[in-house]
Amino acid sequence: MSAGSAIGHPGSAVLFELSERLRNDHYADSAVFPAAQVASLGREACRAFDRTWDNLPPDTYLNAENGRRERRICKFEYRQRERHWTPLDDCHFFQAQAHNPLLGGVQRTYAHSEPAFTASPVLRSLLAADLALMDLAVGHRDWLVTCHQFRILCDESRDGQATPEGRHRDGHDFVFQHLIQRQHVIGGESRIFNENGDNVFSATLTNYLETVVLNDRILLHEVSPLQKLGISSNRSTRDMLIIDFDLADY
Repeated sequence: MSAGSAIGHPGSAVLFELSERLRNDHYADSAVFPAAQVASLGREACRAFDRTWDNLPPDTYLNAENGRRERRICKFEYRQRERHWTPLDDCHFFQAQAHNPLLGGVQRTYAHSEPAFTASPVLRSLLAADLALMDLAVGHRDWLVTCHQFRILCDESRDGQATPEGRHRDGHDFVFQHLIQRQHVIGGESRIFNENGDNVFSATLTNYLETVVLNDRILLHEVSPLQKLGISSNRSTRDMLIIDFDLADY
């Protein structure tokens, strides 16, 4: 991925404010960044990007008791010196059991994100925005970046579980949580906790690309269950893009 197209992100007062909050509070949230930057790409680019969530395969590592979700992943290597993103073929994902008591210790392999997602200008803009925040909050570093496309499903008989493992860490350095869309659901409140168990942030993300970023080495997070809204036959879903930033260890 070309560095020019992926990381030429303009600075802004909002970006600097978010970087200060991330350094001081270890998390930040915004309904306008990076949503405003992505909006400049136009509706059709966003719609094409969003449609890639309609072709996610089931996450077969979860059983029915832990809820239903669909998922794809992809990874990138970012080299600061060359200011270049390199897509990786690796689709493996591993978490320590200490971080994920439900699926930790299991080497999982997921379907790779489709070209319509990985080549999307929307993804390039999101990676540029997230990297710009990392540059300000952490410094210019090399990163391993993993993108997780999630769709959480619920129906009349079963809640949707965005975090079936409960309150937890993901086991990364920084985690960006970007809302794609909610359809016919209630619930799904995002919550962040410090190491003492104090709730430092609670909000239900509702706007397109509303974002929360947290220092995953310091804070923990969870999402409350989702319930189907009404009794119609409409599919009840919550689509998220989670982007993990890990300092590269060469």
